[in-house]
Amino acid sequence: MIGSRPGPLSRGHREAGAFKRSVVRSITWLSMSYTDAVSRVSQIQTQIASLQTAFDPPAATAAGQSATGTATGTASTGTGTASSSFASALAQAQDAGSTSSTNSTGGALPSSAQSMLTSDQQQFASRLAADTGIDPGVVSAWLLAEESGGAAQSRQSQNNNDWLNIGYTDSATYGSSDSIWSDPVAAADATAGWLKGQNTIPGYGTASSGIQAILSTAGQPAATQIAALQNSGWASSGYPSLPSLYQQVAG
Repeated sequence: MIGSRPGPLSRGHREAGAFKRSVVRSITWLSMSYTDAVSRVSQIQTQIASLQTAFDPPAATAAGQSATGTATGTASTGTGTASSSFASALAQAQDAGSTSSTNSTGGALPSSAQSMLTSDQQQFASRLAADTGIDPGVVSAWLLAEESGGAAQSRQSQNNNDWLNIGYTDSATYGSSDSIWSDPVAAADATAGWLKGQNTIPGYGTASSGIQAILSTAGQPAATQIAALQNSGWASSGYPSLPSLYQQVAG
């Protein structure tokens, strides 16, 4: 009706208007919260990244530690190389000697040698003959050429079984106090290894080619073995008495 006042809104109309205003307010609030949330998420991601790397060791430090460990390992290896090489060579010589003495009868000394050599010389000579294949009579004569009589008795009383005087040179003495010489069998094994070119004599290096050539006569006549000893360069004198000593020992 013209001129009349509008009547009060029905309940349905009021609720519809209120819903529209609420939706507008909610949309505005969500739009602002989304912007803040994006910013906050970015901050959180940055913090997480910093926490993940906080416990990682610096690359330079890790590399330094690796280099230090490598250098230390190398130094330790270098220090133990010489002793390891010697111990390994001696063990091989002892193993070979054990097998040889078990399987070979070549170590039996002539009866005359048993009365001319000390008890430790006899053990040494028998083992060395079995280790190398050199005639036991030649080995016995060789020992007598190096040490006999009172000198041999004195050497035995000192518990020194270096019966071929390895390391005793005209200029100096090498390795004479080493423990390998305290036992005649171990001393024979070390001597056999050295004759074969192994590094079994502490502080003395390996045998020359002339000395190693002695063992190439194993199984050959005694005269050939004696000649090899005389020509090996072992003794500066050339062992002129060796053939006669062999005759005494062999009978």
